[in-house]
Amino acid sequence: MTVMGRTGRKGGTGWMGETGSSGSVVASMFAAIVAIAAAACGHQPPAPTLASAQFRGANVLLVTIDTLRRDRLGAYGSTAGLTPTIDRLAASGLVYSHAYSHVPMTLPAHTSILTGRLPASHGVHNNTVFRLADDVPTLATVMKAAGYRTGAFVGAFVLDARFGLNRGFDDYDDRYPHTSDTATFRFDERRGSEVAQAAGDWILEQGSALRAQRGSKDQGSAAVYGTVASLPWFAWVHLFDPHAPYDAPAEYRAGRTPYDAEVAYADAMIGRLIDRLRAAHALDRTLIVITADHGESLGEHGEMTHGLFAYDATIAVPLIVAGPSVPAGRIDAPVGHDDIMPTILDLTAIAPPAGIDGRSLVSQPPADRDILFEALDANLTRGWAPLTGIVSGPWKYIDLPIRELYNVNADPREVTNLAERDAAHRDPLARALAQFAARPPGRGSPSGLDAEAAARLRTLGYAGGAALPRKDAYTPADDPKTLVGLNEGFNNALEAFSAGRPQEALSGFSAILRERPDFLTARTSAATVLINAGRPADAIALLRAAPAAQARSAALLAKLGTALEEAGDLRGAAGAFESARAEGDQNPDLLNALGVVYARLGRQGDARTMFNEMLRRDPGAAGTWYNLGLLELAASRRGAAAEAFTHAVSADPSHGEAWQGLGAALVDTDRRAAIDAWRRAERLLPRDYDLLFNLAMVLAEGDRPADALPYLERFARDAPRDRYARDLPRVNAAIATITKASR
Repeated sequence: MTVMGRTGRKGGTGWMGETGSSGSVVASMFAAIVAIAAAACGHQPPAPTLASAQFRGANVLLVTIDTLRRDRLGAYGSTAGLTPTIDRLAASGLVYSHAYSHVPMTLPAHTSILTGRLPASHGVHNNTVFRLADDVPTLATVMKAAGYRTGAFVGAFVLDARFGLNRGFDDYDDRYPHTSDTATFRFDERRGSEVAQAAGDWILEQGSALRAQRGSKDQGSAAVYGTVASLPWFAWVHLFDPHAPYDAPAEYRAGRTPYDAEVAYADAMIGRLIDRLRAAHALDRTLIVITADHGESLGEHGEMTHGLFAYDATIAVPLIVAGPSVPAGRIDAPVGHDDIMPTILDLTAIAPPAGIDGRSLVSQPPADRDILFEALDANLTRGWAPLTGIVSGPWKYIDLPIRELYNVNADPREVTNLAERDAAHRDPLARALAQFAARPPGRGSPSGLDAEAAARLRTLGYAGGAALPRKDAYTPADDPKTLVGLNEGFNNALEAFSAGRPQEALSGFSAILRERPDFLTARTSAATVLINAGRPADAIALLRAAPAAQARSAALLAKLGTALEEAGDLRGAAGAFESARAEGDQNPDLLNALGVVYARLGRQGDARTMFNEMLRRDPGAAGTWYNLGLLELAASRRGAAAEAFTHAVSADPSHGEAWQGLGAALVDTDRRAAIDAWRRAERLLPRDYDLLFNLAMVLAEGDRPADALPYLERFARDAPRDRYARDLPRVNAAIATITKASR
């Protein structure tokens, strides 16, 4: 396809010859004249290049920053000074001026980064419906097979191991704080400081272990540590901070918008990690790749966040390659996320797997290369028209009922739709897109989500539930551009719920359903509000009032199961969850939910089967280990219970209920370990008076009864009198006995 109109754009978003400022027209014209003259004289400088095997056996650090707009980086024209760390790396390495995400959502974008495949090939199209198929090779599986240590450190639940990106990693660190506060769902992410700390610890830990062994007489152990420490490492570090809601630490907020403050904070955390590694000489032989999964609309085209549209605000991303021997310069040819995996493998002299769509950037791609993209979340979860598109040079075509065509050189904000007046550019792009769409689809596994997991994603701005069947035809009434107001109303209702305003959220969802009864995720979200308000019967009625075409929706059935369980109809809940599975909801969380219901019905064997299947898919699921521990404890299998609770607290040390369960499992066989577990639980659950009573009484009956006194006194002072009327005399008697003995 021929590239036309390749003139520079303002503001660091141009196709060729980007400038750092939109105001220096004369300077830009002068630079262009000089470049033309140099080319005419045969003195045009060659494009900087990489070389195959340039980083053979080297370490690899892949950094992905969630929701980072390209125009916020100094390397791409910003003068705000938000990203000094990334800008320094860019100044010494290669900057790809025209890199694109294939989908403006976190999970599918990262899946393309880590598999080298387009969404149509790897089969993951949004954050809630799919998980990566078990047989698709990833960058981690390939590098692990080549002898690398592999570690991942992710900042948000949307990249949880259950979605399939954990394969091939020795350590997939998706550890988030445990909380029972499902009304606000504030346990989705962790700050960049925690992610950077965990990543640095892992990268440097083998060297530390080796140093610790140097004085040892056990030469065999030292040799083993030396072998492990000498292995090259591949670390993927994901920072979620620029994602909404924006809540940077206070020291980054002054004089900045909330979004820009998060960008500045994320850059600072990358700087902290880079400085730490450089000081330890861990970067002396390390390839560094930095990108974003997607950007953020920030109000452009009526969209505040991302996922609905695919304008450059959300699919144009930074891509920087740095490290020893990487030449400094800019590459203006178009590249995509699917190019990252083959490029890293080429540079490290590792053969790529079959089936990838991307190409190694060691060989510069042609300037007229096509880049494909999609934004299918609204289609998959709401039944709106599917959005797909293609970029070729400065031209972007978006296939929707209301077609769109933009020359992003002349119109960088994509406000002038040329689709109905420029068939010469529109039709070749439409044909190329149609030819690609005819390819067989990928094999991403259907995922679905249970109520808790879907709610976690909803508070991030994503709809939940399994995919809806596609319509035979879509009209302008189904076009996301027509429905953007409903999209923002939906997001506002989600935010109201997360901010503790459930009635406002319910009113918002109800207004959406009056206008568009088939907006399934508004219906299931309204049901979530009702369930959390203690109104499961109303939630059941709302779900059963869905249009007949949605009656067998896996998303609706899964939510109905949750509502029925809350209403006490356990048999109905089991039936709804089973139906959701039959309709294609295969997410491991549904197994966990079904296991809980089976356990409550006394179907212990079925419950154990569900929990074990969930753990086979996600071995780090602390909540499921906890549920399995409760099941084993109820069956008087205390050894098995202790083992399950131990797994739970290992996966999530902040899971207070699991520490409490571990103490209960151990109290008859290892009282000292039980006391330690209960003390940990008490610090995490200070208002659990059953726990406080058990800990106090076990200590009082031990060989150091004085240790019980603080716990006994707090119980006597704070425990609710009506609930603990029978226990308070015993506690007071123990206090008197211990006090008397200590005189």
